[in-house]
Amino acid sequence: MARGTTLVKLLDDLRAEARLSLNPAHNADNRPVQVKLLQRIQDRLWEDFTWPHLRISRQVAVQAGQRYYDTPEEIKIDRLEKIELFVDGGWRELEPGIAPECYGAWNSDLDERSWPPRRWEIHEGEDVEIWPISDTNGDATTREGYLKFTGIRSLNPLVADSDRAELDGRLLTLYGAAEMLAASGAKDAKLKLDQANALYMQLRSSLTPRVPISMFGINKPHRSSKIFITNYRPAGS
Repeated sequence: MARGTTLVKLLDDLRAEARLSLNPAHNADNRPVQVKLLQRIQDRLWEDFTWPHLRISRQVAVQAGQRYYDTPEEIKIDRLEKIELFVDGGWRELEPGIAPECYGAWNSDLDERSWPPRRWEIHEGEDVEIWPISDTNGDATTREGYLKFTGIRSLNPLVADSDRAELDGRLLTLYGAAEMLAASGAKDAKLKLDQANALYMQLRSSLTPRVPISMFGINKPHRSSKIFITNYRPAGS
């Protein structure tokens, strides 16, 4: 079973794994609880791992004088991975965190501006602060001055029978059945949990990039020494 399994199929497989009746009429009273169980398991697994297929990027233009920016609606602030700026014809990653000494160079409280922005950090709610405040608007034609937010998007609803799971359906039903069997005192509850954990580890391993090992630093990836200071303008100039 792969991603994209419909909720009605998930419920059918969950009942089969938990040795319940497959007749929907026999499960009518318990359906809301079973749906909640699948939702909770998918939410927990979503929070537990960085699922590559859920990674998205959204762009927004920098605005001169704007200090705070909303994160894209689909990306919760705690799943935001990086912010990049399109400058000088390429994407440059902004550094996370704005130290107090940064404001000594350009004090955002005094509306001091410069170009390009260099750093970001979480402000309040779903907002991020960009430093320094830009003195230039983004250009929709060249994309110069556009911010790119990259992160893991939120899950789509799993409520209606036709809604589809965003994670592996087999994984959801195995974890769900293990929990239901344990609640009923079934002796094979641990076996079902072991199967779920094994599948989870297999999926995580297949989705985790493998880093090549180099002996004595041979074939280490080259890191550019280029400093990200373009069109430098001192404060007040």
